[in-house]
This record gives sequence, C-alpha cells and structure tokens, in this order.
Amino acid sequence: MRRVSEVALFATVAVVLSSQSVLAQGDHLAEATRHAQEAVRHGDMGHADVLAQHATQALTHAEAALEGMPNPHAQKAVASLKEAVEHGNMGHADVATGKANEALPHLEVAGHVAQAMQHGQEAVRHGEMGHADVLVQHATLALTHAEAALEIMDDPHVRMAIDGFKGAVEHGGMGHADVAAEQAKGALGHLHM
Repeated sequence: MRRVSEVALFATVAVVLSSQSVLAQGDHLAEATRHAQEAVRHGDMGHADVLAQHATQALTHAEAALEGMPNPHAQKAVASLKEAVEHGNMGHADVATGKANEALPHLEVAGHVAQAMQHGQEAVRHGEMGHADVLVQHATLALTHAEAALEIMDDPHVRMAIDGFKGAVEHGGMGHADVAAEQAKGALGHLHM
C-alpha cells in the first residue's frame, strides 16, 4: 500500500511541475508576442533601434518559453527574432520588420499550443481521477486553442491533436473518463512534436 501511495505522489508532483512549466511557457510567449508586435510597429515607423530593443525582449521571452518545454513554433520564432535583432542593430528597419513579422504567427501558434497543452494535461489528470465532466471542460478548452492555432497556421500535428481532443470530449461526454483521458494523452503526444 505504501508503494502505491509513493507512486501516486510522484505522479501528482510530475503533473503539477509539468503544468507549471506550461503556464510559464504561456506567459513568456504572451510577452514575446507583445514585444514582437511593438518591434513591428516601430519598424514600420523606421525606428530600427527601438525595433531591435523590442525584438531583443521578444527573443528573451521566446527563449525562456523554450526552456520550459520544446515548442517547434517557438523555435522558428526565435530564429526570426534573432535575425530581426541583427538587422535592427544594423539600422535595416525594413528587413528587421519583416523578420519580426515572420516571428509573430509562430509566437501566436506557440501560445495557443501551450494553452492547449495546459488544458490537455488537466483533462488527463481529471480523467484519471474519473471526473469525466471536468475532463470535458478542459478538453473543450484544449480543442478551442488547438483550432485557433490551426486557423493561424496549418500544422499536421495540431490537426491530429484536434482529432484526439474531439475524441476526449466525445468519450468524456458519455462518461467514459478512462477512454477520454487516453484520447487526451494522444492529443498531447501530437502537440509535443
């Protein structure tokens, strides 16, 4: 019995730490997006130096988001932001603006994916406790964020995650918390790609 309790405690701690990591990632991605938008705004006015400052802040937050959890869209944004900083520092406002603009959809998608992962993890956690109704709420929110990401940029992994979250909502709605949790786990597996 003690061994079962230790395993359950370890699993709970792992879920909590993973959820905190996703929360931090979402916060950093929101800040990165805000600074990238400011970089574009200043770049459009020809302010290469201010663009470089905001692009540097966006880059710092995007890199911090990657420390929490790998995200291919955040990685692509980082590459574009590095170029935006480089060109902004050289006074090339037009090129730097283009690179900051290039980063924006990746940051937005990464933010939605982070939110989908957060709610997907909560769906799994509640499904494993047999709380089908709460699982459905979180799986629905995860589905909403995954669909928003897909509207911004087509991604086959996000499309497959959407199918998994739809399955989680469907099975959770029938009271099959265990099956719904497995569907949500599968969806999360696609988002980790």
